[in-house]
Amino acid sequence: MSRFESLFRKSLENTSTEAERQELMQLIARSQHDGELLQLLDEVIAGSGDERALPDQRAKEILALIVQAGGQPQVRGRAVRMRWWAAAASLLLLAGAAGYLLRRPSVPVTATLTPQTMEEIRPASQSAILTLDDGSQVMLDSLHQGSIRNAAGAAIHLGENTLAYSGSKAGAAAYNTLSTPRGKLFHLVLPDGTEVWLNAASSLRYPVSFNAAERTVELNGEAYFEVKQAATRPFRVKTGPQGEVRVLGTGFNVNAYTNEPAVTTTLLHGSVQVVAAERPTLLKPGQQAAVTGADVKIQTADTSQVTAWKEGLFQFDNAGIQQVMNQLERWYDITVVYEKGVPDIRFGGKMERDLDLRSVLRILEISNVHYRLEERKLIITQ
Repeated sequence: MSRFESLFRKSLENTSTEAERQELMQLIARSQHDGELLQLLDEVIAGSGDERALPDQRAKEILALIVQAGGQPQVRGRAVRMRWWAAAASLLLLAGAAGYLLRRPSVPVTATLTPQTMEEIRPASQSAILTLDDGSQVMLDSLHQGSIRNAAGAAIHLGENTLAYSGSKAGAAAYNTLSTPRGKLFHLVLPDGTEVWLNAASSLRYPVSFNAAERTVELNGEAYFEVKQAATRPFRVKTGPQGEVRVLGTGFNVNAYTNEPAVTTTLLHGSVQVVAAERPTLLKPGQQAAVTGADVKIQTADTSQVTAWKEGLFQFDNAGIQQVMNQLERWYDITVVYEKGVPDIRFGGKMERDLDLRSVLRILEISNVHYRLEERKLIITQ
């Protein structure tokens, strides 16, 4: 066992002394140890099947040295696989199906962004805008917890990051809309007890009381639904002029962002029908329907990946850079521009969603994605 490997394994097991820790930091900073470092990272994951964690501060120190060391190790492929060890801000980049690749920028991160700029752009937080039936708006993050009552007489209670309806009676149709701006998300309990988790840059329009025949809501963006079962009153989610999801009682995710190539419905449990051009298609648990116009494509889905946003994670599997950037736009309230076209880079792996933009952009730097940041506009330059 080499000295480098010995120091690395001690650090992984948190048994190294301060002197050994400093020695490891110095060795990592030397480019001649790149291959051995990547091989050891590969072996740890392949051998254990787990995401064993370096101590938080240790992982951050190693990442900082990798980023700052400069140089450009030989690239053996174009696919980039990312995985983060330890807690939210502790990152280590791993790559490739044929081996883990590591790409370093030729200039330090600070040459692209100032620390002040990066620290100002934080991940999404719990907040939303409630538009009442009379058109008035309530900023939910500006209120103390308590009751709200709209003109239609529905009892609305604002709890901790949750808006809940109760005690409403069927009457004249009155609608509310819950909207989450970029960088915000929120939890809603509808009048029938159905729970909705609304992702960033999304909106849900719904009646303050459901009628006796059906329950219908309208979604723009992305939401996860846990529908309260009511056999005589089907639940419908409208996603556009011809798109609809029909359900009795189930858990499912709908992604209907306008900048995504298709409207996708992913079923976790229960049963739903996806309707496109008036043609219903039945989904089974674990299946996903991708609707483009009148075309419906059914495929097996990684449900943990689809609902990762709800669990506080980014999770990608061979995702193109544009798909990744679409999520970052909504989560960090930034705009992404491709100066020379969209690079052919694909990403995979998991990342905690409570990272600040500094940590995410370090990953782009290491992945050899060149960019500059102007205010809240991220310009991909390669």
